Amino acid sequence: MSDRGVGAGLSLFLHLLVLGMVLFTWTSEPELRRPPKIPPHVMAVVTDQTERAAAPTRPEPKQEKPAPKPQPKPEPQPEPKPKPEPEPKPKPEPKPEPKPEPKPKPEPKPKPEPKPKPEPKPEPKKPEPKPKADAKPKSEPLPKFEQPDMEELLAQERLEMARQGKKQDQENPGSGDPDSKVEQETASYIDAISSAVAQRWRIPGNYRNRNDIRTRVRIRMVPGGDVVNVDVVKSSGYPDFDDSVVKGVQLASPLPVPKGDGFEAFRTLVLEFEPGDAK
Repeated sequence: MSDRGVGAGLSLFLHLLVLGMVLFTWTSEPELRRPPKIPPHVMAVVTDQTERAAAPTRPEPKQEKPAPKPQPKPEPQPEPKPKPEPEPKPKPEPKPEPKPEPKPKPEPKPKPEPKPKPEPKPEPKKPEPKPKADAKPKSEPLPKFEQPDMEELLAQERLEMARQGKKQDQENPGSGDPDSKVEQETASYIDAISSAVAQRWRIPGNYRNRNDIRTRVRIRMVPGGDVVNVDVVKSSGYPDFDDSVVKGVQLASPLPVPKGDGFEAFRTLVLEFEPGDAK
């Protein structure tokens, strides 16, 4: 309960108490009708409580906090005045440099007198060239001859025998000489070899129509006709023509040769070529 309710209840109780005592005194004897003496502290309490009940309690006013005093604004300081710049001192005018005194020109040296040139010595007279004799026309190079070896001679002899046997067979057909048959077969193989070389031979253009040059070569073969070596045994006197014959033999390898025992006669073969043999 609040303070106000407690005060009102206590005040009502005291009023009832006082009223009851008054009524009690009215009904008793006159001497007893005197109002009883109320102790002063009870009256003070009752009075105080009555006043308290009669006067409503006011709430104590809240103390308002004083508003903070506005701080004074700082007065603006005056801007500093710019310092006056010192006036520039005038630059001293440069003193003119003294002009250098002109140097005295050197006196020209006297030119030395030219020395007298020695008189030229008379040149000795050259002997007059003797008139040359009429130049002889250059003769064609002579063919180089090499000493044939025994193997070459035998090969050349077989070649000649084969050619002679072939010629005899053509003159006397039907002769039954066995030697002539062997020579005929040998000659046919030689013709086949010459024909094979002629097909691969490329003669230089300036020798194609000549019939006065020949080159003799020695050909060494192995069974089957493969050429292992070609030598010039008799030159035509023209190296490029000789080289063309050697290359023709090498390009024609393998050459057509007989098989078996008949090959031995062709192991080393000497043949002669001239421009008319080429095809």
